[in-house]
Amino acid sequence: MGILLPEALEWPRSRLLEFRPDPGETLDAVCGGEVKVLQRRRGYRFTLDPILLAHFAIYEGGALRGRLMDLGTGCGIIPLILARRLGCDSLTGLELQPRLFSLAERNVHLNRCERAVSLVRGDLRSVDRLFPKGSFAHVLCNPPYRTRDQGRISTDMEKALARHEIACELRDVARSAAYLLRCRGSLCLVYPASRLSELMAVLSAEKLEPRIARMVHSRAGRPAKLVLLQAVKGAPAGLTVMPPLVIHADDEQAFSREVSAMVG
Repeated sequence: MGILLPEALEWPRSRLLEFRPDPGETLDAVCGGEVKVLQRRRGYRFTLDPILLAHFAIYEGGALRGRLMDLGTGCGIIPLILARRLGCDSLTGLELQPRLFSLAERNVHLNRCERAVSLVRGDLRSVDRLFPKGSFAHVLCNPPYRTRDQGRISTDMEKALARHEIACELRDVARSAAYLLRCRGSLCLVYPASRLSELMAVLSAEKLEPRIARMVHSRAGRPAKLVLLQAVKGAPAGLTVMPPLVIHADDEQAFSREVSAMVG
């Protein structure tokens, strides 16, 4: 499970008139209100992690020029942040689950991102049937963090597929990214720090060379909880480790200055 967003990010009722959610949904806002997102109250809800990933891809991974793929886009949060907040276009989101895909479609329209963001419903394990090889310059992914035998699997299948390696494993993500990326194309992921050695080994096996890493800590002085990692297809070995990203300032619940700027 990722780093949770505070409930304060849910939109006030007075703003719901702009785009009324269905019963059982919420209309939330991130990035200072620039990105509006419909989500289900009881289904899978995004955490802070995709927000960190989108900003890492831009500010640490380098300029995102060319076509970009978000594998397992969920409600579309990553492409929407890249389009609305960070000025990217030529974005594609791939999503397997029909209910999340429907939410992503509505969110693209809600944010008026039809020109920048396209959506495809499909399985990332079958990208060779959906897209030409080497047709993307960048791939982003916030994959399931837990193996099948790690922790309790939710009875809600939407949550289960998003959190556990049921529909795809880490190797599937790496293989799909290697197929989609052109030579010297980049893959950016957010993943548990406890699985960093496995992550780097799996990426290297697909000739996706880890190039930039940034550890994410809940508070300064505590062990890293997540890692943000960029790998480049066909690049020579050589890893740069960036300064750590700290989520909360001191012992307070408030976000650090850097994370506050991302969340808005």
